[in-house]
Amino acid sequence: MYFYKMYFSEKNEVFSCDPNGIHGAPSKREYLPFLESLLTFLELDCTEVTPMIRRISDNWDRWLAEGDKEACTAAMVELGQLACRHVYFQLPYVRWYDRHTRQATYQDRGSEEDTQMAEELHQMPEQLMLYQRQVQRFFDLVLDVDKAGREPQQQIRRCFTYDIPDHPSDPDMFPFRPISVSIEPTDEGTCVPVLYARHIPDIIDFSLRSCVERNITVRRCKNCGRYFAQTGRVSAEYCDRPVPRGQQKCREIGAFQQWTLKQSDDPVFKAYRREYKRRFAWIKAGRISDSQFYAWSEQAREQKKKCDRDIITLEEFQQWLKES
Repeated sequence: MYFYKMYFSEKNEVFSCDPNGIHGAPSKREYLPFLESLLTFLELDCTEVTPMIRRISDNWDRWLAEGDKEACTAAMVELGQLACRHVYFQLPYVRWYDRHTRQATYQDRGSEEDTQMAEELHQMPEQLMLYQRQVQRFFDLVLDVDKAGREPQQQIRRCFTYDIPDHPSDPDMFPFRPISVSIEPTDEGTCVPVLYARHIPDIIDFSLRSCVERNITVRRCKNCGRYFAQTGRVSAEYCDRPVPRGQQKCREIGAFQQWTLKQSDDPVFKAYRREYKRRFAWIKAGRISDSQFYAWSEQAREQKKKCDRDIITLEEFQQWLKES
């Protein structure tokens, strides 16, 4: 029997799955920053994966109705390709792989389970877009610190009727339903709640409720505009989410921008920067050599430090720059 499970550590989320149910050595294990899977799902362009899901659905239908082995193979291959698009899609892959294996064992192709799974594939494109809208609404009303506030546990109380979590007061909001959760030891040496998912909304459910339980909010990054989970300071404005190799993370960019803004208002830095640029231009004009410029810049930095520490006044620093 297949398994697909996930859990949250302090600042990460861990996924593991196996179509054959081998827990000790799963075929897939993935570590992501906290809430990264949900955030990337929210950003997913469903129109890009819809044609692939439609082909999988058509091939699976032909396999069930006609026993077309080539169609079955095509469906499984494309399910594997879909699983590479997002960690959520690893779940349908291991489920369908497990079901195909049991069909061969029990010779029960076309069972009621097959009919239900075929219907899931038919509805999946529309359901994925629905889940995205529901998650966005949940962010707006509960988790977005700038729209909803800093207390998710208080904010969520306004959105659900007591004892009816699957019928939120806002019909566009994500509904909570019973999911399969265990308590297990982890590789990090702790015991945590572990989700055993059967459907994609189970993963979304577990992620959202974990944020509420931990009082973790989200915010749009001031640099890239993407959501990020505020697992540290609630005042953080720049994300630390993964970026392509060679690019700076937004938090690094934000720190530099804040430093630049602070320096732009600093009269000591302004005086130093203005003279620095003027002397640098002298190199191109041939008025001074490279070595003369770098010797001067070292002296200028030392004088700036003195001014920053109030050893000399701004006027004295400006006079030194003028006469040096």
